[in-house]
Amino acid sequence: MAASNKLQARALDAAVYQAIRDRIVAGELRPGDPLVEAQLSSEFGISKTPVREALIALGRDGLVDQVPYHVTRVATPRPEDIRQVCQLRTWLEGEIAVEGAVADDSTLVAELTASVDRARRALDGDDLAAYVASVNAFSDMLLAHSGNRFAVDVGERLRNFLALMANIAESTDGRRQRSIEEHAAILDAIAAGDPAAARTATGVHMRSIERDALQSLARQLDEAGERA
Repeated sequence: MAASNKLQARALDAAVYQAIRDRIVAGELRPGDPLVEAQLSSEFGISKTPVREALIALGRDGLVDQVPYHVTRVATPRPEDIRQVCQLRTWLEGEIAVEGAVADDSTLVAELTASVDRARRALDGDDLAAYVASVNAFSDMLLAHSGNRFAVDVGERLRNFLALMANIAESTDGRRQRSIEEHAAILDAIAAGDPAAARTATGVHMRSIERDALQSLARQLDEAGERA
């Protein structure tokens, strides 16, 4: 294969990877949903090869489960993974929120306020993609504000798992609204320069996500067991 053809093939693989990943992150594809090569290739109007390569890459990144001779599916997180990730985020983002409250940074407060406002408008307008982007931006802003590149790196490495966990949690009634209001509580504490309240609000938010994700996961596994 000529070099130009190889580059085109890689670009197509990457485009298909991104398209499927975007659907998973946005919640259009949920944990346990099947990913059928023939169906996806027909939908994208391409051969099965780039779809197969994209699914392999998504499997390496933990977004899909691939079992030989079985249907590839969007990955389903384990309960203990959910607990540990929420614990890690509590440690990390709680202290970053404390630093934000101490810093008296009007730019950070303005950015977080805009994120909360955008999330509210997106939810009111039933714009799921804009809602997901706005909610994710809130944590990204806090991580960036920390000025700690290793903290940012941890956030990046968790991003795929967090997308799966959010997809599960958001099937619980009221989860999206709770996320917005919990972000608003963190924002209020930072804006008020109250580090103790910022840490507490972050802990409340993480425990809320953990509770909703675990409840929804248990319900999903029960339903799967009934269908088996």
